[in-house]
Amino acid sequence: MIKDYEIIRDGPVLTIVLGEELATGNAPALMEEVAGYKEQGFEKVVFDATRLRHLSSSGVRVIIFCKQRLGKSPELVFVNCDNGVLDVLDIVGLRPFITFVER
Repeated sequence: MIKDYEIIRDGPVLTIVLGEELATGNAPALMEEVAGYKEQGFEKVVFDATRLRHLSSSGVRVIIFCKQRLGKSPELVFVNCDNGVLDVLDIVGLRPFITFVER
């Protein structure tokens, strides 16, 4: 599996810098690594999606896991999200639960 991401912890904020895709090739490894931060009370999980162009159902599972297991329903933030990725988040019903930021 390809590790095409970076995780940065800064107090109550966990930032996940994503590569070009979050799919079956790297989502399981990211899920396993993120599980190490389970229930540590994060207030915010930031996905830097600047490079992200493809999001599969495996990647969606990672996002849901972050929302459910990394704190008491932490705020999810996507930075620089591509329109195709926005469409996927819309289709699966996650868009209303995410704050989108352009930088």
